[in-house]
Amino acid sequence: MKLRSPLIIAALLGCAATASAQTVVCTPEEALRKAEETAVTINRLAAGNPEKAARLHEQLKALQERDPTRSHHGACEAYERIISELNRQDAANGD
Repeated sequence: MKLRSPLIIAALLGCAATASAQTVVCTPEEALRKAEETAVTINRLAAGNPEKAARLHEQLKALQERDPTRSHHGACEAYERIISELNRQDAANGD
């Protein structure tokens, strides 16, 4: 029984690590979907207004150019943050 306990604990820790890694990992396909969602958000917020679309594009570029060494998130979370920030800025501007 003494040998089984460490093996069971190791197996449980391995399963837990795998499960948490799967929730954190952003596959290229998921990142592409988030990029598409970002583009849809920009188009929705611009609502056919070329000036607003240009302003949103500039905001997107500014968000993308932030110091990457300060971020501890992957591409999917970065896109989520960008979408949230664009929505927040749009609401603040009242456009």
